[in-house]
Amino acid sequence: MANSSTQAEVLNRLRNVKGHIAGIERMVEEGQPCSNVLIQLSAIRASIEKIGIYILEHNAAECLSDATQNPEDKQKVEQIVKQIISFLK
Repeated sequence: MANSSTQAEVLNRLRNVKGHIAGIERMVEEGQPCSNVLIQLSAIRASIEKIGIYILEHNAAECLSDATQNPEDKQKVEQIVKQIISFLK
């Protein structure tokens, strides 16, 4: 990842997921009901999907915008990326 702020945000989100997984491990060790564990797993899956969308949103726009110098083309690329992200959400 070229942008250090994007990289820092992704790492922060991944660390949050890592902590969440540790919490689920404790739940399993403590014998928590399956329904509670499944709810937490669903939350992690949603978090991971959001991380993927965040990466796509920030890196696709950067990579494709760098490929073109024309401001009008950059605007078109940014619009297409926004539409893709909207569709994925």
